[in-house]
Amino acid sequence: MSSLSNGASRRVPATLRLSTSRGQQSDLGRPDARWRLVRNPLLRALAWIVMAAARPLVRWQTRIRDRDYLQRLPDYLLSDMGLDPHELREEARKPFWRP
Repeated sequence: MSSLSNGASRRVPATLRLSTSRGQQSDLGRPDARWRLVRNPLLRALAWIVMAAARPLVRWQTRIRDRDYLQRLPDYLLSDMGLDPHELREEARKPFWRP
Protein backbone atom coordinates (compact mmCIF):
# COMPACT_ATOMS: atom_id res chain seq x y z
CA MET A 1 0.00 0.00 0.00
CA SER A 2 1.48 3.32 -1.01
CA SER A 3 0.80 6.29 1.19
CA LEU A 4 0.64 9.87 0.06
CA SER A 5 1.33 12.81 2.30
CA ASN A 6 -2.26 14.01 2.13
CA GLY A 7 -3.82 10.55 2.27
CA ALA A 8 -5.51 10.84 -1.14
CA SER A 9 -5.59 8.07 -3.70
CA ARG A 10 -3.57 8.53 -6.87
CA ARG A 11 -6.58 7.66 -9.02
CA VAL A 12 -8.70 10.56 -7.75
CA PRO A 13 -7.68 13.99 -9.04
CA ALA A 14 -7.15 16.70 -6.45
CA THR A 15 -9.52 19.02 -8.28
CA LEU A 16 -12.33 18.16 -10.63
CA ARG A 17 -12.27 20.06 -13.87
CA LEU A 18 -15.38 20.27 -15.97
CA SER A 19 -14.56 20.75 -19.60
CA THR A 20 -16.86 22.46 -22.03
CA SER A 21 -16.57 22.66 -25.76
CA ARG A 22 -17.24 26.39 -25.71
CA GLY A 23 -14.52 27.23 -23.23
CA GLN A 24 -16.91 28.87 -20.74
CA GLN A 25 -15.13 27.49 -17.69
CA SER A 26 -15.85 30.57 -15.55
CA ASP A 27 -19.64 30.31 -15.96
CA LEU A 28 -19.90 26.88 -14.34
CA GLY A 29 -19.99 28.32 -10.84
CA ARG A 30 -22.92 30.61 -11.62
CA PRO A 31 -26.26 28.78 -11.48
CA ASP A 32 -28.00 31.44 -13.55
CA ALA A 33 -25.49 30.94 -16.39
CA ARG A 34 -25.48 27.13 -16.38
CA TRP A 35 -28.66 26.87 -18.43
CA ARG A 36 -26.73 28.31 -21.40
CA LEU A 37 -24.50 25.22 -21.42
CA VAL A 38 -27.40 22.79 -21.90
CA ARG A 39 -27.47 21.52 -25.48
CA ASN A 40 -30.94 19.97 -25.55
CA PRO A 41 -33.40 22.75 -26.54
CA LEU A 42 -36.21 21.39 -24.38
CA LEU A 43 -34.01 21.05 -21.30
CA ARG A 44 -32.50 24.45 -22.02
CA ALA A 45 -35.96 26.04 -22.08
CA LEU A 46 -36.92 24.23 -18.88
CA ALA A 47 -33.71 25.36 -17.16
CA TRP A 48 -34.35 28.94 -18.28
CA ILE A 49 -37.90 28.83 -16.86
CA VAL A 50 -36.69 27.45 -13.53
CA MET A 51 -33.98 30.11 -13.24
CA ALA A 52 -36.39 32.88 -14.25
CA ALA A 53 -38.81 31.72 -11.54
CA ALA A 54 -36.05 31.48 -8.93
CA ARG A 55 -34.64 35.00 -9.42
CA PRO A 56 -37.53 36.85 -7.74
CA LEU A 57 -37.59 34.33 -4.90
CA VAL A 58 -33.93 34.93 -4.18
CA ARG A 59 -34.44 38.70 -4.39
CA TRP A 60 -37.38 38.51 -1.97
CA GLN A 61 -35.43 36.36 0.45
CA THR A 62 -32.59 38.89 0.39
CA ARG A 63 -35.00 41.74 1.15
CA ILE A 64 -36.48 39.83 4.08
CA ARG A 65 -33.03 39.09 5.49
CA ASP A 66 -31.75 42.65 5.01
CA ARG A 67 -34.82 44.26 6.58
CA ASP A 68 -34.66 41.89 9.53
CA TYR A 69 -30.96 42.68 9.95
CA LEU A 70 -31.65 46.43 9.90
CA GLN A 71 -34.28 46.03 12.62
CA ARG A 72 -31.80 44.25 14.87
CA LEU A 73 -29.05 46.89 14.57
CA PRO A 74 -28.44 49.01 17.67
CA ASP A 75 -29.22 52.72 17.58
CA TYR A 76 -25.60 53.83 17.62
CA LEU A 77 -24.88 51.88 14.42
CA LEU A 78 -27.98 53.29 12.77
CA SER A 79 -26.86 56.82 13.58
CA ASP A 80 -23.37 56.02 12.22
CA MET A 81 -24.96 54.96 8.94
CA GLY A 82 -27.14 58.06 8.88
CA LEU A 83 -30.44 56.20 9.22
CA ASP A 84 -33.33 57.63 11.17
CA PRO A 85 -35.26 55.14 13.37
CA HIS A 86 -38.50 56.38 11.78
CA GLU A 87 -37.16 55.66 8.28
CA LEU A 88 -36.00 52.26 9.45
CA ARG A 89 -39.45 51.37 10.78
CA GLU A 90 -41.01 52.40 7.46
CA GLU A 91 -38.54 50.25 5.54
CA ALA A 92 -39.12 47.27 7.84
CA ARG A 93 -42.91 47.51 7.44
CA LYS A 94 -42.71 47.15 3.66
CA PRO A 95 -43.78 43.79 2.28
CA PHE A 96 -40.99 41.67 0.85
CA TRP A 97 -42.17 42.10 -2.74
CA ARG A 98 -41.81 45.91 -2.67
CA PRO A 99 -38.34 47.36 -3.23
